[in-house]
This record gives sequence, structure tokens and C-alpha cells, in this order.
Amino acid sequence: MRTSALRAAAVALLLTGGALSGCGFQPLYAKDPTQRTVYNQGFPQVDVGPINDRLGQILRNELIDRINPRGVARNPAYRLDVSAKERRSDIVILRDSTATFAKFIVEVNWRLLDLQSNEVVTKGSNQRTSSFSISSSEYAILQAEKDARQRAATELAEDIRLRLALYFNRTEG
Repeated sequence: MRTSALRAAAVALLLTGGALSGCGFQPLYAKDPTQRTVYNQGFPQVDVGPINDRLGQILRNELIDRINPRGVARNPAYRLDVSAKERRSDIVILRDSTATFAKFIVEVNWRLLDLQSNEVVTKGSNQRTSSFSISSSEYAILQAEKDARQRAATELAEDIRLRLALYFNRTEG
């Protein structure tokens, strides 16, 4: 009985693999014939526009590091416009009205603009929540909030990068 179950699993795996290859499935991280991963194609053509305030600075730097690791796009075909807003919410409040735990929520709206046609080719919105403990030290609170902001910006930049990779994979791949 054990060998028949293994055979059935092997047959199912082969059929699944055949079906996926037949429908044109290509993993996002697969290499194309030029040895570039699909995940990174098209990104040197994307310029990341300025984003307001400190959160915007952090998010823009994270996006540039992920989209154009060699620096700013020289001859961009696209511009990524991002708007971000943040809010802090105390979520564990003691009887004496002091908070011991908080969450930091960051929401972004973004759009990819084709600079030649001046049309939005894809857009989206994402949200990330980071939480942190509140201590009696003001410095520790500021540092914890700064770290929560950084974590949220890093995760959002990766989300946007993935969405852009999917867009370029569908349109250019």
C-alpha cells in the first residue's frame, strides 16, 4: 500500500509539472536565456519619484535599493509615484491610562507611469502594520517607533517590487 501511494504521488507530480509547463507557467525567479531573473527585468527603466516626509525618504531609499541597486535610472521609461501616510495607535492600555504596546500603520498608494505615453500602466495600494513595546524611557520609545517605521517601509518596498515584477513579467515576458 505504501508503494502504491508513492507511485500515485509521483504520477500526480509529473502530471502537475506537465500541465504547468504546457500552460506557459514560468516562476518569477526563473532565469531567462540572458541569465537575468524575471524578478529583475525592466527595473533599470524605472525612476522612483520623490516621496514627502521622513517616511517617504525611507520608503524611496528602500525602493531604489530594490528597483535600481546600481543607482538612479539613467534613461527611465517609467516613473513610480508613491504617496504614503502613517499613523500610530496604542493598543494595550493599562488602568492608569498608560500604553504598553502600540502599532504603527503605514499605507501607500502607488502608480507606475509610462513616460512616453504619460499613462498609468499599473497601480496599487498596500498597507503594513508594525508593532512595538512602549517602555518608560522616552529614547527607547523613539527608537522602537523608528524601527517599526523602518520595518514597515522595508516590507512595503518589497511588496511594490513584487507587484512591478509581476507587471513587467506579464507585459514584457
